[in-house]
Amino acid sequence: LFNNSQTLLMESVFQLCNPLAMYKRIKLFLLMAGTFLGIAAPSVQGQEDDSVNCIVSSQASSQEQKLPSCAELYPQHLYSDSSSPWRIGFSAGLGERSNPLINSDDIPIYGVIQLSYFGERFFFDNGDIGWHLTSGENWSTNLIAGIGGERSFYSFLNSSSVGFESVAADQTDQIKVAAPSVEAPERDMTVDGGVEFLFSRGNSEFQLQLLGDISNQHQGQEIWFSWGHVIHHSRWQIAPSIGFNWKSDQAANYFYGVREEEASPDLPMYQVDAALNVFGRLTAQYSLNDHWKVVSVFQYEWLADEITASPAVQDDYVQTAFLGLYYEF
Repeated sequence: LFNNSQTLLMESVFQLCNPLAMYKRIKLFLLMAGTFLGIAAPSVQGQEDDSVNCIVSSQASSQEQKLPSCAELYPQHLYSDSSSPWRIGFSAGLGERSNPLINSDDIPIYGVIQLSYFGERFFFDNGDIGWHLTSGENWSTNLIAGIGGERSFYSFLNSSSVGFESVAADQTDQIKVAAPSVEAPERDMTVDGGVEFLFSRGNSEFQLQLLGDISNQHQGQEIWFSWGHVIHHSRWQIAPSIGFNWKSDQAANYFYGVREEEASPDLPMYQVDAALNVFGRLTAQYSLNDHWKVVSVFQYEWLADEITASPAVQDDYVQTAFLGLYYEF
């Protein structure tokens, strides 16, 4: 009996100290916990009844009387969160966006700010401002303006760890190897403005933007188009989307070209023609309650050959990803 007990004790200690065994136990525990939460969560999430009485009397005789409901005492438009034109939230997590420029660091993102305001005409949406022109049953047209999309590739914003959008990336395969002393030319921030057209059908949405440089930096144009579809399942919301971004030769050359005065033996002069980039994006979120969500995003953008041929560019893609915990006020 003593020998059997000693053997059993030694085997138990070995299993506890065995990393592989511990990994399997932890994995099994997390799987069981996730399954339990997935089954139990819907059962504990009840729906509020708007007809519930807001006044409860301690007198037995008054309990038989019809008491006013919350909807009668407090109209819906006075206390509903959906009536507010503001949407404010913050997500803390881990993310990164790859930088395709030569000898440039990837851009870490540890926090994402959600700040938007939608009034009757004016709106502000995470860095973009706009003015509502006209709309129909399932479409709308707006005037918009915002900072150029390549802003985060350049050093004056690389030090920021908080952005207006969920981004991240991992830069692994390098198409070209540049001399360590060579750096991509600096570019000033640009502001684009133009017309936006939105069309929705069911859970799908089409977005088309016709933009031009209103900051007079390159005087080029861009066309941005995307199609997205939202899938709802229990507490999950998954949204795949695809699209493209077309840049005129002035816009593409401003961000990715090398001017004559910037050229060197290791960085020859290069003129970029009009270019078409294509991207795919997948976002997913899981609602913990009315305020807290777990959010994630992954996007992969294929850069056009006209851009990747530039000596200032070392990667033929921009990869972004983010995972975090989001709270909305």
